[in-house]
Amino acid sequence: MPAGKIFAVTTSAVSALALAAPQAGVLTLVANGVIQAICYGALIVGVLRAPEAARANVIETGWRVWASMMVVGFFMTIVMIVITIPVSIILVAGPLATYAADLQAAGSDQQRVMEVMQRFMEANPVSVLVVMLFYGVIWLLLTSRLYLAAPASVDAGRILTFETWKWTRGATFSIAQARLMLLIPAYILMFTLSILLGRIFGFNMLDGASLQAAASANPGGLIVFELLSSFLVLALYASLEAALSVHLYRGLKPQETPTSRPPVQ
Repeated sequence: MPAGKIFAVTTSAVSALALAAPQAGVLTLVANGVIQAICYGALIVGVLRAPEAARANVIETGWRVWASMMVVGFFMTIVMIVITIPVSIILVAGPLATYAADLQAAGSDQQRVMEVMQRFMEANPVSVLVVMLFYGVIWLLLTSRLYLAAPASVDAGRILTFETWKWTRGATFSIAQARLMLLIPAYILMFTLSILLGRIFGFNMLDGASLQAAASANPGGLIVFELLSSFLVLALYASLEAALSVHLYRGLKPQETPTSRPPVQ
């Protein structure tokens, strides 16, 4: 699996850079996103055409996937910011009202603000759960509406995002259901195996302090863990998502899709 080798080796190299130069956090974050887009694009090409075709034009294909995902990500950020306004008003007028004085007293002290919010979450788990579910449903439905952006961009040979919005009209809930049924079990399996793999290397993925200790005491082991877990991500999640997105794209794209070059057969 060429994409698996590229993804595992390059993400491990980026992780090593992040350990060696923590001040390059933004750079390594962007680099990881680009690497993921390149490998995801290769997986899409492999499903659309044939596995051996995934090696062709990987950088060009990855750029289209990355650019389309950036557009979708920017759109989702704007939407989340907009809906946060009424959500905040409802919370302040409702369950958060009794903490208003404490928040005002905390002022710009982020530590105190976090402590107040921690108390609020512990005392109001139902309210927190409702808000999280609300955001989760919005995120799931909107990303499902634009779920064809990556395979469409690869197949058309140009960046497509909102052009695919009308293609999923009437199928949003079916796409969301398919994603939940296929990808959540895959994610749970991948995450569980990653935790067990971390235990083998002597750290707890769910404990930030344990990860920091491992980074200081055994950076080599952490890099090897990153290498192996990258294969898990690709084998148990990314490959399934690529296959699902291509399957949905083939079923929902219009018969005549404008392209700048002949589409992948």
